[in-house]
Amino acid sequence: MVEEILKRKRETIKKLKQRRSIKEAILESKKAGKRAIIAEVKRRGVKEGEEEVDIEAAEAANQMDKGGACALSVLTDAAFSGSLEDLKTVKLSVDLPVLRKDFIFDDFQVYESYAYGANAILLIARFLSAERLNELAKKASLLGMEALVEIDRESKDKIFDADLDLMGISSSSLIGINNRDLNTFEVNLATFEQIAPEVKPELPADVLLVALSGINGKEDARRMFDAGADALLVGTSIMNAEDVEEKVKDFVSIY
Repeated sequence: MVEEILKRKRETIKKLKQRRSIKEAILESKKAGKRAIIAEVKRRGVKEGEEEVDIEAAEAANQMDKGGACALSVLTDAAFSGSLEDLKTVKLSVDLPVLRKDFIFDDFQVYESYAYGANAILLIARFLSAERLNELAKKASLLGMEALVEIDRESKDKIFDADLDLMGISSSSLIGINNRDLNTFEVNLATFEQIAPEVKPELPADVLLVALSGINGKEDARRMFDAGADALLVGTSIMNAEDVEEKVKDFVSIY
């Protein structure tokens, strides 16, 4: 009995500790001629009163994996009905890199993310000083995690005007451009189209661009890839699809 428990514990911990790279997964997808899609497990979106998606985290993760997603994102904030248990469940359910999407601002949250199996964390530049952003990204890197640094029109200058040591963290960082205005929650795909050409020349060559928010179908996805996205992070349109696996396949096969 005890041996069985210990065996199960060892297997669980071994899997949670596995380090996987979203950057490598994106590059492998591109090399294989597939579009790189980071599919997001989310129970509720940002709109007030929006109904919670009735799907188990493990089931959603497995469907996304079968559909060809190169990585998964898990929304863990309670305001969106997410949890760290969802993160752990997803990590244990698939062999893909897993991103923790949340409002992260404290060192404790970085260690917490690692303990629950995250391979990467989201850092939202709008809510962090340049110094704090740099500190958290480096701390994540020391634990073997990547950082997806989310910028928008308001926060992009923070990255490039401040003395942010991007070269020091570039090997473990990606830049995400959010099409959603976090003040109004309005979505405009032109945001990525405008910001991507401005920031790409300023970034180390190994930093990849990820388009976030508002990608509802093939035409939206084509727009983002045509504008220079290396990958897309797609949540609502996948989670709300009648067939999650097929929806992911649609995105992965876009040309």
